Amino acid sequence: MSQLVVSIIIPAWNAERYVKDAVYSALSQTYPNVEIIVVDDGSTDNTRELLQPYADEKKIVYVYQKNKGLAG
Repeated sequence: MSQLVVSIIIPAWNAERYVKDAVYSALSQTYPNVEIIVVDDGSTDNTRELLQPYADEKKIVYVYQKNKGLAG
């Protein structure tokens, strides 16, 4: 029987101050079968640049969208 995949979804908007800590925390989990998805809701700070290395190394899935606000 295979293990279930656990999806960790991290919403971000202008989160450069905290987003690396959030990703590090998710990567540090002991359950081996996780996917980490960061949804960037139109950040105008350096959030994208901070997350790009993680996305390039396939450690996270990075999704950028135009700002839609909390409900988006």
